[in-house]
Amino acid sequence: MSQTGDFRYAVRARGVLNRFGTTSVHEQLDLDVPRGCIMALVGGSGSGKSVLLRTLTLLREPQAGSLQLFGEDALRASEQQRTRLRMRIGVLFQGGALFSGLSVLENVMLVLREHAHLRQPLLDEVAMLKLGLAGLPADAAHKYPSQLSGGMVKRAALARALALDPELLVLDEPTSGLDPVGAAAFDRLIAQLRELLGLTVLQVTHDLDSIWHGSDVVAFLARRRVLAVGTAAQLAERDEPEIVEYFRGGRSEVFRERAHAAALCSGSTPAGARA
Repeated sequence: MSQTGDFRYAVRARGVLNRFGTTSVHEQLDLDVPRGCIMALVGGSGSGKSVLLRTLTLLREPQAGSLQLFGEDALRASEQQRTRLRMRIGVLFQGGALFSGLSVLENVMLVLREHAHLRQPLLDEVAMLKLGLAGLPADAAHKYPSQLSGGMVKRAALARALALDPELLVLDEPTSGLDPVGAAAFDRLIAQLRELLGLTVLQVTHDLDSIWHGSDVVAFLARRRVLAVGTAAQLAERDEPEIVEYFRGGRSEVFRERAHAAALCSGSTPAGARA
């Protein structure tokens, strides 16, 4: 497998084509995800955010283009090499996607059993460590997903995503369904884990707080490609119609005005607020 790529990036996609039948979801799509950053992937409904996540995590083969993961040519890799690359990526699926018939601890241990080949006492210890990293109390370990709140389900799924010590953490709508307090706490947790574990984070989100305050950079999907990349504040000043509607229309404008008003009351100006 080629290892001549740019190691400054966890992900480098070039010219990606994703097509279903005669319908193209992505054409000539380029995306760079720098190591160590938290990137939000946003865009309107039908822009192909989840399809792109599946492509970038090697769950879907694109019809054309190139993909480097951690500086390695992922699309030319053998299946064994792809498996090793996938093990360097932790995925939190939309809704958590926990196995309902397994306890929280068993959900995390399932990944470890398949790939880590640890003895049972160490399996328990590592799985409990991951639950602690995800902010779950010890007594949640033996509960089943149906016994958890929405926020705890997200954290249990996060613990499973962290099981194999990934370098890249991919999150699909991680704060959907959470109240504002729970969503903000989850964003803070992701930021802490990024610092603690040296993670790169790529998340699909519609949460305005996560976009403005929980991400270093935002990639905007439209017209079957990544239309623009920048901070939320930078994208909010662009003039493409799709971006204007997303960042300066309706609820987004209300959010910006409230953030600016709150900043004035506190004597500071947030990065995402217009002067």
